[in-house]
Amino acid sequence: MPRWAMLVGGIDAGVIGASLRLLPESLKLAGIPKDDIVARRDTSGPIDAFLAERFYPSPGVTHRDEWIDDGRLRLRVYTPAPMPSRGVLYYIHGGGLILSHIDAYDARCSYWASHTGCTVVSVDYRLAPENPFPAAIDDCMTGLIWTHEHLSDFDATTLGVAGDSAGGGLAAATALRNRDITHLDLACQVLIYPMLDDRNTHADERFASRLVPWTFEDNSIGWNAYLQGQAGAPGISAYAAPARADSLAGLPPTYIDTGSMDIFLDEDVAYARRLIDEGVPVEAHIWNGALHGFDYIAPRIALSRTAWDKRIAFVRSHL
Repeated sequence: MPRWAMLVGGIDAGVIGASLRLLPESLKLAGIPKDDIVARRDTSGPIDAFLAERFYPSPGVTHRDEWIDDGRLRLRVYTPAPMPSRGVLYYIHGGGLILSHIDAYDARCSYWASHTGCTVVSVDYRLAPENPFPAAIDDCMTGLIWTHEHLSDFDATTLGVAGDSAGGGLAAATALRNRDITHLDLACQVLIYPMLDDRNTHADERFASRLVPWTFEDNSIGWNAYLQGQAGAPGISAYAAPARADSLAGLPPTYIDTGSMDIFLDEDVAYARRLIDEGVPVEAHIWNGALHGFDYIAPRIALSRTAWDKRIAFVRSHL
């Protein structure tokens, strides 16, 4: 981050400005109880549209949908122009395990394709609470296996897995389950402020700003929806909460980042340190002054541009 970037209450001033511009749309949701997950989904469209309109365009990228698993599971395939000369990036969207869908990620997945030169395959996994663990990770694995089987269709030989927030946690879980069970050759995993630990549900005054977009209350709702009220309980599977894994050895080279004002800061730093300690090549960043989702809320500020550049460079060096 440039030395002259200003922090206000620990938050990058550019992120604050973008968050305030989003406020009119956010206020429309103010009366919806946080635990009314269906209502939160139904009313998220204006915010999704507001952010997508302000994100970077990716001219020339086309996409198509593939329906797999007997037509049950949708994948979206993004192809850059000219035709890709690199590998395939398998992308898992965020949303706290309870929100969002691949349509809301068109701008971001197109950006990944345009700037890495990779084909991007995005998976529309099932959400909790209607579909608790292991539905989401099962869908992610089904999509990963299909993608691996069709690499030649994309003129590719290498495959990496990536995701942000809950999608970052699912990407980490996918890499763990692949290491243990399916043994596909993954060139890398890219974990963007990942949601990794179901025990992280207690308020911390470091992250008390009203601008924090994903709170400890949100985190508790998301984890408990996915784990059927058992967040923080003993015996939770590492394929649900990767921070629970006994070992991280043998995972692919990893990019992981988080923000200094993100409630996932501690769990993400701990995961990065464990990966390093267990011999996994790691590139890790803590973005000073960054809230959760800063790179999409404020994509054009210097902090976000730097984060995107680092991620893109990592993928290009591994796929």
